[in-house]
Amino acid sequence: MNALDGQTLAGRYRVDALLGRGGMADVYRGVDVVLDRAVAIKVLTERDDSERDRFLREARSMARLNHRNVVAVYDAGRDGGWSFIVMELVDGRTLAAVPAQELTVHTAIRHYIEILDALAYAHANGVVHRDVKPANVMVLPNGAVKVMDFGLARRMTDMSSATSVGEIVGTIAYLPPERFLGKSADARSDLYSVGVMLYETFTGSLPFKSETDDLVAVIFGHVNEAPPPPRSVNRAVPMQIERIILKLLEKEPDRRYQSAQEAVAELRALLGEGPSVPADPAMQQPPAQTAPGRGKPKLTPTQEESRKTVEADAREVLARTFSRSRAVDVGYSETLAGMLATRKHDYPEATRAYRAALHAFAEAKNEVECAKTALKFATMILQKSNDDESQGAVANRRELNDAVDILTEALPTFRGRSMFKELEEGERLLYALQRTLIRTR
Repeated sequence: MNALDGQTLAGRYRVDALLGRGGMADVYRGVDVVLDRAVAIKVLTERDDSERDRFLREARSMARLNHRNVVAVYDAGRDGGWSFIVMELVDGRTLAAVPAQELTVHTAIRHYIEILDALAYAHANGVVHRDVKPANVMVLPNGAVKVMDFGLARRMTDMSSATSVGEIVGTIAYLPPERFLGKSADARSDLYSVGVMLYETFTGSLPFKSETDDLVAVIFGHVNEAPPPPRSVNRAVPMQIERIILKLLEKEPDRRYQSAQEAVAELRALLGEGPSVPADPAMQQPPAQTAPGRGKPKLTPTQEESRKTVEADAREVLARTFSRSRAVDVGYSETLAGMLATRKHDYPEATRAYRAALHAFAEAKNEVECAKTALKFATMILQKSNDDESQGAVANRRELNDAVDILTEALPTFRGRSMFKELEEGERLLYALQRTLIRTR
């Protein structure tokens, strides 16, 4: 029995049954009792303010989109401490759940044309999805496709490096190289993710993976390694499909298709179809474009001064609003740097990076990420101490004591949030660190 079963949110949306759980929200089947129609209700489970903001950003991003291949958003709000989004209820399976034997080449190409059509429409409306993966694509019983969960989407105008540096979110297996390098993401980043999906669909394997679930190895592959050609994995992959996949998976965005429409045109050509003509006006003319022949009106000196004052005030407000978000971004970026440095046994750099990450997460008041980083820091210090001992050197007691102190502070966070796996790992690490300290006496 879930806490929301049978409740009615905002006096209108009755919650009936849990459909699935995600990292930050649960999705329920429900009914709009006013319009008497079935709906999906996504309810935020994370109560952190930054997550609430991100949740509402999801609603705003999705509400802008009205396309046959995008799951529609009907409403959003808060009630009794719950934040929720009301969406179109889609009955079907995710692309990840469709058995390989049900996908002919023709069917798969048709699915990806619809996925790219949905992304082309979103991009034309200034929205980048940022989390394109098979689990976010629904295949309906009639074969139609709908892209869902723009939970990580942002308006393109908000995707400056200042707000996205180091933001490591989404599913690592499908993220483009620029996301790991702290560079700005744009529409071409979504196309890389589609390339990973196409690769997986036609080969049954991911282009970059780790048999031991080594996250750093996967990231390293995305950034530095060429993917094995699809035909080297599965000789049945058509050469034209391999060419399209490899172009989508180019490391440099400038070498990929520059728009979803370009990729759609190539896929349609494989089916013997001509270039598609967008039916939706937003595909051809995104909103907020300046009409041809019309420039910005000139302002009087007084109006210009007023505009500058308003802009300055707005920048100050935005700086305060996004300071925590930027700190979290820095934390993620430094954590990744620490992981890579640890892998290379560059312990001074790993120590610097993890300390910077801990400071950033503390500044953002993000206790969970701070505690998770403490685990990584402690693991690195233990690895360094073991390496020192194997080389006949004495482990550094100060570093060990620091790791013990930081880890001891982290354990109550895991205990208070019932994060038992992390708690168990932390206690095991703490015991190992203390044993190492005893040996150094």
